Amino acid sequence: MRKLDDWLGSEETGEPFTHCICCRLPLVEIAEPWLVNKEFQRGECVLEYAICQPCRDAITDQICEPSKLAVRGFLEREIDWEARIHEFMQSHDLTDRFVNCIACRQAAHEAVGYGISALYDSGGSLVAGPLPLLICQPCITRMTAGLSTESRAVWSRFLEIHFPGPAGEGGFPGFL
Repeated sequence: MRKLDDWLGSEETGEPFTHCICCRLPLVEIAEPWLVNKEFQRGECVLEYAICQPCRDAITDQICEPSKLAVRGFLEREIDWEARIHEFMQSHDLTDRFVNCIACRQAAHEAVGYGISALYDSGGSLVAGPLPLLICQPCITRMTAGLSTESRAVWSRFLEIHFPGPAGEGGFPGFL
């Protein structure tokens, strides 16, 4: 069973994330919260990064309001937050949040793909609130179905800039 540090650390280095993928500044020196986002396909991590709040805000500012509303609508309609928060409070092991999809409850080990997201405070401590969470690929697809072409282009540019290689539609839009 994976430990929390394994889930939220870099698969590439085996260490915690230290720098923002966008501004490249050391996360603990920015004095702002940051997110860690990772995407898994068939049990293998295919995308991972940490992004500081100011850089995340700069990206989300490029997303149109109807796209943001579509994502928020999914999160409000498809996730029983009251039940999830109750479950979260019952468990003292944050890795339990990576067992099932936050929305449809599909087991992670049965999912072809899923994304995880976690929030750290400005001092580098994991924040236990609605995050960390795991969301399966079908739910990510449903969540992002209402994104405009322009908003999808923002995500594509982010991937092109920070993950050079073959183009693809994948990626967990954890910055939304």
